[in-house]
Amino acid sequence: MKEVIRQIYTQAKLLGACPLFKGTEQTVEDIVRLFESPQGIEFCMKNHFPNMATFRLFKPHGVEKYGIYIDAGTLTLKDPSRAILIGRTSATIFCSKTERHEIILLHGAKAIVNANRWAVARVQSEQGCSVIKNTSDNAIII
Repeated sequence: MKEVIRQIYTQAKLLGACPLFKGTEQTVEDIVRLFESPQGIEFCMKNHFPNMATFRLFKPHGVEKYGIYIDAGTLTLKDPSRAILIGRTSATIFCSKTERHEIILLHGAKAIVNANRWAVARVQSEQGCSVIKNTSDNAIII
């Protein structure tokens, strides 16, 4: 894992990664924490980074427990506080809790976001991703 982190760090630095990424991260949790930060997501979306081959290296490390779905196929999510869909992932997402739901799509992922009641869903997607947004009641999707 340390070698993978080192490779990602080298690539990110060439693209001008934010100073939060030091290259000294030791675990998957360290990388996920940086990736999920607003600066990390912005950097990845702006630079289409990392590539799918690199993302796939993280799939065996159980990143779904962090709300990151890499080549996850077709799935249904209910009231996720955050869901990051990557690659060959197609999700139907239901948001009904009175809270903020953050949904991010990268590398061609697809989602149908259904928000109702007083839910607020924020959706960010890269070019090449597909999102269908449905609202009812007082819910909003931004």
